[in-house]
Amino acid sequence: MKVLAMYLPQFYQVKENDEWWGEGFTEWVSVKEAEPLFDEHYQPRVPQNYYDLLNKDTMIWQSSLMKKYNIDGVCMYHYWFKNGRQILEKPAQNLLQWKEINMPFCFCWANETWARSWSKIQNKNVWSKVREQNKNDTKGEVLLEQNYGNEEQWRQHFEYLLPFFQDKRYIKVEGRPLFLLYKETDVPCLPEMLEYWEKLAKLNGIDGIYIIGAGENKNKRYGIDAKLYHQPSRSIRQMPVAHTFKNGRNVNVWDYEKVWEKILDEEPEGKVYFEGFAGYDDTPRRGEEGSIVFHSTPEAFSYYLTELMAKSAAYHNEIVFINAWNEWGEGMYLEPDERYGEKYLNAVLYAKSNYSRLIGKYTEKKKAGKEVQQVEELNKVIDKNVRYLQLLDQWMALREQGCSLADKLFEFGYTKIAVYGYGTLGRHLGTELIESKVTMEYIVDQQKDKISADVPVYLPEEVLPETELVVVTAVYDYDEIYKRLREKSDCKIISLEALIFEEEM
Repeated sequence: MKVLAMYLPQFYQVKENDEWWGEGFTEWVSVKEAEPLFDEHYQPRVPQNYYDLLNKDTMIWQSSLMKKYNIDGVCMYHYWFKNGRQILEKPAQNLLQWKEINMPFCFCWANETWARSWSKIQNKNVWSKVREQNKNDTKGEVLLEQNYGNEEQWRQHFEYLLPFFQDKRYIKVEGRPLFLLYKETDVPCLPEMLEYWEKLAKLNGIDGIYIIGAGENKNKRYGIDAKLYHQPSRSIRQMPVAHTFKNGRNVNVWDYEKVWEKILDEEPEGKVYFEGFAGYDDTPRRGEEGSIVFHSTPEAFSYYLTELMAKSAAYHNEIVFINAWNEWGEGMYLEPDERYGEKYLNAVLYAKSNYSRLIGKYTEKKKAGKEVQQVEELNKVIDKNVRYLQLLDQWMALREQGCSLADKLFEFGYTKIAVYGYGTLGRHLGTELIESKVTMEYIVDQQKDKISADVPVYLPEEVLPETELVVVTAVYDYDEIYKRLREKSDCKIISLEALIFEEEM
């Protein structure tokens, strides 16, 4: 089982941070200026080493710690904005040159716009809220804009990444360079971009790229090989907000053990990699508006990480991620500090040595989870059949009243339609349209080759002719079918259910 720790390259001076937050700003400034918000609040965090990531000795020291505690590598945040604008790229570029430093690595593209907290932009990264002052500065709302461009920009990005992918230390899965996308759901051109990258990779002797998406959307997107359940943010969002009044201050606090229990209880959907976390406290960046996962200790981390590694093994995953190696401004770090020394690192070593005895426990839980999923699938079938019968009952009631669906369609102003789904319900609808004032122009069905009809039959993925209306006869998954059809056509779409039950459309 490999352990990869998320890695923040924000510990050296860059001109952008000087302009935005003050001369000499790095993450250490936020860490040093942090204040405790209540008596038991562990702030400021004091590292054993206030380092500069441009110093080669720093990365040698980090790599030696990783080797000592059996950490297999880091997943370094990578920033690539509109028109190829970069920031915080030098540590990775230096590591590429310093071949003698044995620090296996991969990238996580942190694809978010950087903006001020008062900006109305959605899905933005607010880097240092506690240092923001001029809220009337609308011109400076956007610091760095995330934009994906066209094929030319994709090519430039790939060519930048290529030397890293070709480095012997770059981490691979299934023989392919591992690349994480922080918010794959925010990339509108994702299918086209990843397809183009795959083409370029193979032209350069690389057998594709292994893409892990860390976004929250459950729907798997084209080109994504697996998901990462990014923690603790994922679990916190699924838990009730906890407000704790401490010394007259209203602070967002979650319990460390309860968050970990949520992580361990969640059943994955599809291929999913799991992530643990050492602790969480982003008040150095966000002040009183921050969030704290309270009661983190090396002992608790050791216990829960051991459980998570066992769970990961039960799902045949070869990697567990940890958040993080050095997110000091968010209280997520394995690096030694003044209070605990190297105990969090030692917890990783313990977990790697002891998780195997717990794999059976999570194998059984996995089986139980599958049984629950089977029950849910059975309930879906039952629900589908109930809706099917209700639909037929109402349809027959209309016919008994002397009203056909062809008559309803004509009354609503439609004379030319297409039918999506030519199973039992679709065939009955087609029969009603015979010798009526409404013409069925074509059929759309996955079983195109098995349908014998007097009108053209198309697969859903084919180009569909324009018509006045498409009637979807499926009694389940209508929303998804509607979405696919809407992407292909501007014509009106309704469900058979709506046609039967609605008095008007």
